[in-house]
Amino acid sequence: MELIIALIVIIVFCKILGVSNEMLVLGGLVLIELTIVLMMFMFAFFCVCMLFTKRKEAKFTRVDKAPKGNFKVAYYEVDGNECPCIFPSEMILNDKMYRTDRTYHVLYSKRSGKVYDIWTILTCILGFISSAFAVFLTMQIVSIIPMF
Repeated sequence: MELIIALIVIIVFCKILGVSNEMLVLGGLVLIELTIVLMMFMFAFFCVCMLFTKRKEAKFTRVDKAPKGNFKVAYYEVDGNECPCIFPSEMILNDKMYRTDRTYHVLYSKRSGKVYDIWTILTCILGFISSAFAVFLTMQIVSIIPMF
């Protein structure tokens, strides 16, 4: 809600200063493109971090709130230590995705003390591919559109 109010205030302030509607739309598109590029870099960072992890067998223990966060994460027992997953758990289908009667293969980061489960790995890879495709596609669209 605060973000929407801040955007409205910025737009009204720009209109008072005489900024044209075309420039406001262009500024909005630049912000959207910047968000897509930052998403791609975030997923690329996590994909690179996964390269420096070790594959371990882990037992799912629970889904609970992260110690330093607002979201619920899955916890796995790796080598006798309970480690949280690096990404938040899914909101739906928890009982289907996380089962206590199975052992899972996870990627364990000793440096951060967190794990990458299969859902996190899929999220990172598919997120990087889709955001890279979105950056490529939007750059192609921008190169076609004549500027002023």
